[in-house]
Amino acid sequence: MIFLITIIFLVMLLLGAPIGIAMGISAVSYFLFSGQVMFLNMLPDFIFNGLNSFVLMAIPFFLLAGEIMDRATISGRIISFSNILVGRFPAGLAQVNIMASMFFAGITGAALGDVAALGKIFIPAMEKEGYDKPFSAAVTAASSLIGPIIPPSIVIVVYCAVMELSVGGMFAAALIPGVLIGLSQMIIVYILAKKRNYPKHEVHVTPREFAGSLKSASLALFMPAIILGGILGGLATPTEAAVYAVLYALFVSFFVYRSLKVRQLPDIFLCAARGSAKLFFILAFIGAMSWVFGFENLPQTLRDTVLQHVPSQALILLCMNVFLLFVGMWMTEGPAIMLFAPIMGPLAVSVGLHPFTWGILMIMLLVLGLITPPVCLVLFATADIADLPMEKVFVAIIPLLLSFIVVVFLINIFPPLTLWLPGMLGFL
Repeated sequence: MIFLITIIFLVMLLLGAPIGIAMGISAVSYFLFSGQVMFLNMLPDFIFNGLNSFVLMAIPFFLLAGEIMDRATISGRIISFSNILVGRFPAGLAQVNIMASMFFAGITGAALGDVAALGKIFIPAMEKEGYDKPFSAAVTAASSLIGPIIPPSIVIVVYCAVMELSVGGMFAAALIPGVLIGLSQMIIVYILAKKRNYPKHEVHVTPREFAGSLKSASLALFMPAIILGGILGGLATPTEAAVYAVLYALFVSFFVYRSLKVRQLPDIFLCAARGSAKLFFILAFIGAMSWVFGFENLPQTLRDTVLQHVPSQALILLCMNVFLLFVGMWMTEGPAIMLFAPIMGPLAVSVGLHPFTWGILMIMLLVLGLITPPVCLVLFATADIADLPMEKVFVAIIPLLLSFIVVVFLINIFPPLTLWLPGMLGFL
């Protein structure tokens, strides 16, 4: 029966059905064709259980806080501060692009939000300074992948809700990998700058200019500190921290920066509501699919079968990594996590990975799909902004993509990169 509903699910996707609808029809098909029609009466309960998690309430507030700060035109302040920090390095403007994405990740928590906010600024500016356009677009697209990893991250909250893990622990586990991705991209840009003789962005910073730029950007950068400090310090739940972030974003945008107007609020709330509704619609039917997986004992069956037929734990881990890379090419990270995390989680634990480590690996591997064909939403968005064929941007992004894969490899062979900080903060 699992094979049958998998075929139904794939056919629905190929026909262009939304993934939530495809999951719902697959679950109903299982009840009808497996002789378990009586369980159809419980379908509303299964759907409700998919949403019955308090931590999920953090999602609309995180989306709302990020939307408010995005509309408050804070990107210029973050870029100026990033320029002061790393603009003097070879390929300085490209380095600023990556650094700004690392800061922006703590505000929007989404790759597409990063591209939308920074792409229209950096791609023309880099081209004007002498960089070739494909490279400019590639740096923008690759650095945006830091957004879903450095907390606060919507994808991490979804993973924690699905797997019933501590959001604070997962946020702590994601910090070092997120920073490593940014640093690895900066190293690749440095090497390419030396090889291709990219322009050096001259920056002369006085202590007074540094203090002024830090003051201008600090209010925006303080929002992630509120969220992470509240959650990691045990002062607030993720939902409470997200609400505080919304209130802070409103206060800063209206009374400090004064860059937001009351007439913009309806559209801001509507955008956040739409983003939340899309996720919740999928999560609702994941509740039904999760019951099906549990009734068929699929996670345990997969674990026992793989452990019986694949003798090497390293080979099992490699196959899991490759499988998620493939899945990420066809599905966005949110739905893929909802569908595959409950199935693959027990197997990952069986080969010796901590749930935090496997969660970060899964998110990173799926996020790569945002820049790898055929779906590659971030690659398409960046190519559209740059007015370039997607193929040219993809060729230019390959060195940065490889640096991302190197970080994934390091986490596979050295899990303490994800566990040291949660251990220090008492989440292990």
